Amino acid sequence: MPRPDENPLARMVEKLGDRAPIPDKAIAAILQMPYVVKQLYRGDFFVREGATADKCGILTSGLTVFQKTNREGDRQILLVKITGDILGLQSLYLDTPDHNIQALTRCKIIVVPSELLKAISDHFVVVRDAISRIMLTEASMLRELILNIGRRDARARLAHFLCEFAVRTGGKDKINNRSFELPLTQEELGDALGLTAVHINRTLQLLSRDGLIARDGRNIRFVDWDRLQDIADFSTRYLHLEK
Repeated sequence: MPRPDENPLARMVEKLGDRAPIPDKAIAAILQMPYVVKQLYRGDFFVREGATADKCGILTSGLTVFQKTNREGDRQILLVKITGDILGLQSLYLDTPDHNIQALTRCKIIVVPSELLKAISDHFVVVRDAISRIMLTEASMLRELILNIGRRDARARLAHFLCEFAVRTGGKDKINNRSFELPLTQEELGDALGLTAVHINRTLQLLSRDGLIARDGRNIRFVDWDRLQDIADFSTRYLHLEK
């Protein structure tokens, strides 16, 4: 068996370990799963709605989105999945995906058969608990999204998205007056927040004019993090970041 630090599935062990203490035997079982490395380019699909749900994986580089489209082709981005996240956990329990998973940037995904991870989770209760907590956190984030789109104005929606993205991708390193890259286009931000690209552009300008953020292309810097959090009604509680 390869050493954990040489096996890309160690990233999956790490992610599960954030939610529950994974015993050595379970770690060994996860690291022994067969896997393939899948490269995706921006716009490529990892999972398509209605297809067979037979794979999941760990995103080792890049960003993907969970999304749904209506019959007119309008898209709603539901979740942005970041490097280190596990994709496709729904396939452990449901036969058909009800959403798409699409690459937002160039991505690398370590793909494993769903049935094998399901078998490991059935054998090791703590693995099943970790998976359940990840899926429950995703559900919590979807509830926050419903609140964001349904009850916050455009400025609060966008401020909330920026706060969440910064916390999830870098924590305090991205908060304390440091810049970070926001790889979503204004159209994609609109798809995530139920706004037009034009409205997103105006709202970004408003946040800059109000002294809350500074922009340089796709780079965002928080000028007044505390006030931005207040405007966004942002709390990390729904992210369940505690380990």
